Amino acid sequence: MNIDVRGCAGNYEQTIVGAQIEQSYRQLPVSLAVNLVNGLLLTVVLWGAAHSAVLIAWAALLVIVTVGRYLALVAFRDAAPEANFTPEVWLRRFVFGAAAAGLVWGLSAVLLFHPDSFPHQVFLAFALGGMVAGAVPLLSAADYAYPCFTVPIVVPISVQMLVAGDRVHLIMGLMIAVFGIAMLACASRVRGLFRDSARLRYRLLASVEAGNALERLVRLDALTGVASRRVLEEELDKEWRRAERDQDSLSVITADIDHFKEYNDTYGHQAGDRCLQTVAQAMQQALSRPGDVVARIGGEEFAVLLPGTTLAGANAVAESIRRRVLDLNLPHEGSPTARRVTVSFGVACSGSASITTPEGLLHASDVALYEAKRRGRNQVALSEASGYGRLKTA
Repeated sequence: MNIDVRGCAGNYEQTIVGAQIEQSYRQLPVSLAVNLVNGLLLTVVLWGAAHSAVLIAWAALLVIVTVGRYLALVAFRDAAPEANFTPEVWLRRFVFGAAAAGLVWGLSAVLLFHPDSFPHQVFLAFALGGMVAGAVPLLSAADYAYPCFTVPIVVPISVQMLVAGDRVHLIMGLMIAVFGIAMLACASRVRGLFRDSARLRYRLLASVEAGNALERLVRLDALTGVASRRVLEEELDKEWRRAERDQDSLSVITADIDHFKEYNDTYGHQAGDRCLQTVAQAMQQALSRPGDVVARIGGEEFAVLLPGTTLAGANAVAESIRRRVLDLNLPHEGSPTARRVTVSFGVACSGSASITTPEGLLHASDVALYEAKRRGRNQVALSEASGYGRLKTA
């Protein structure tokens, strides 16, 4: 069972509690098994030394408490995925279960203490001391769980030894008390280390999430949701090297929304932002391959990277985007080109002697874009640097 501490955390302390409850219930099966096995061994060893009815009643009570804690574990596993899961409630239930188990084991110091058999007394003290020591790694993660388990065990067996009155029993009683105090201190230290670990985990998760959010901001254009210029430059450099290695073609389309300043002047900047978002999504939807990239590289300027695409293929993609934008029928009363939003395109392809770098390929598409604008906008221009001898428009 794994609880995502990020999901538990409306705040820092909630996150720590989530980590505590996760660790506590993860360890619970081991604790339950140890309780049953040690209870069985204690029953076998003390059989005949203690009153059989009392011994059976004690063992039955231990089984009942253990079953109850197991049912709590099952309920926790079923409840943890729920959206309204409350860690504090389950932490209290865990502590209550630990206290109940401690009380049962403490009762053994009262009910099963043989007043006349020193070996049985020593064995009982040894068994209870083992339960106290073994519970340190199993119960320390949860606040109060270990003290609620340990104190009800240590106090009765220490009192039984001290009440016996002779020198050996007095020393044993004091030793058990000191041992219990030492284990409480040890458990407190373990709990502190666990909380420190949970804090580090929380901070690491927060740092990773912040880093991922920053990376998303850097790699995605915040307004349009398409890739940023940084992503375009990274992918252009990577695909250029791949094209050189595989002797394949690589095309770039540069696009610019026609008369966008006039659009903002006519409809306002909020409408301009919506226009950018709509055009960007239309460009994104025109691409069909996973390796194709559309990026916003300026105010109203976009670029499309098309690996493994010839100039003719890129021209077809640009024309498809141009028609998609026209089909949006976004009104543009301030445009001298048309009464709706249009886009101009410049297309360039690698493979010619005049284009020798990724930057050169991007520049060639820019030059073609300026030619498309010069010729009246709302059209696609092909770069002469890509081997066509002269600029062509579609």
